[in-house]
Amino acid sequence: MLTYLSLNRQILIKCTEKRGNDMVGTVGNRRTIYSKKVIRRAFQELLLEKEYRKITIKEIAERADINRGTFYKYYKDTAALLEEIEGELVEQIASNLQQENLSLDLWLEKLLTILYENPSTTHLILLNNSHLLNLLLSEIKPETLKRFAQYFQDASEEELELCLSFFVCGSIGLIERWLKDFSMMPPKAVAELLIQIFVTNVYEDKKG
Repeated sequence: MLTYLSLNRQILIKCTEKRGNDMVGTVGNRRTIYSKKVIRRAFQELLLEKEYRKITIKEIAERADINRGTFYKYYKDTAALLEEIEGELVEQIASNLQQENLSLDLWLEKLLTILYENPSTTHLILLNNSHLLNLLLSEIKPETLKRFAQYFQDASEEELELCLSFFVCGSIGLIERWLKDFSMMPPKAVAELLIQIFVTNVYEDKKG
């Protein structure tokens, strides 16, 4: 039969073990967060310097000041690293755009502002043949169609889809040129230009 003292000792031992395990877990989590942070930062820095396909794990490890084993602990290859970054960026951008009662021009301005203020994101989208833009467009498509419906109240679903395709394809080229060569233009001005082109070439023709 356990005495009061021995019972307290066992309780104390278990509490100490649990606290130690929690501390180990906390340290491990901090180490994971730090390692992934420096890996991602190094990768994104390299993306600004060279093509994605030419970036090696050795270069990432050297830039992040880690060994290659640390990289492989968290990522299978550079594709897995890129996929994780893309997924988080899409989620972040999409959540920022999930606002009701924004007109198409204000909504577009908000999207362009997000891209404008995050150069590493735009670099992924425009300069490295990333799947990020396709992922993003798929994520925000319902919101985009909702705003297009304000212009084409009598349009069928098929017509809305075609108008969206026309607008997106033209917008990609314009946004790419803006970010590369005319970044001094504020997002609001670019959004207004896109809307003007859209209204002139699609909306007015539809009305006529």
